Amino acid sequence: MGQTHKRNYDRYTLAFKLRAVKLANHPNVKTKDIAEGLGIHPVMLYRWCMEHRNGTLVENKHMKKQKPSPKRVNPPPDSEAAAEDELAKAKKRIKDLEKQLNARQEEIDLLKKARRFFEKNRR
Repeated sequence: MGQTHKRNYDRYTLAFKLRAVKLANHPNVKTKDIAEGLGIHPVMLYRWCMEHRNGTLVENKHMKKQKPSPKRVNPPPDSEAAAEDELAKAKKRIKDLEKQLNARQEEIDLLKKARRFFEKNRR
């Protein structure tokens, strides 16, 4: 018989959960994309959003308390502008990648047609 192994689950801090919920509530971004970017399951993020709306989002009771990091207490005043700029850059990158993808797809289609043409002429 096999031995049972204790499962190790990821445990997330309340700060992480709140940051994820804030990102998920952005109007121009899909929650699924945020979850994928954070490396969590979309259902977990949806649950955190629901718990946040209900006021029941809490830190995991099994999580060890972390010491506060010596980061800036007050965000810079233009953090919202920086976030908008970052979003614009991301949209531009997505558009460029979509163009590249379309070009590659056209190449593949052309090569498939050429292969069929040469196979037909070989016979």
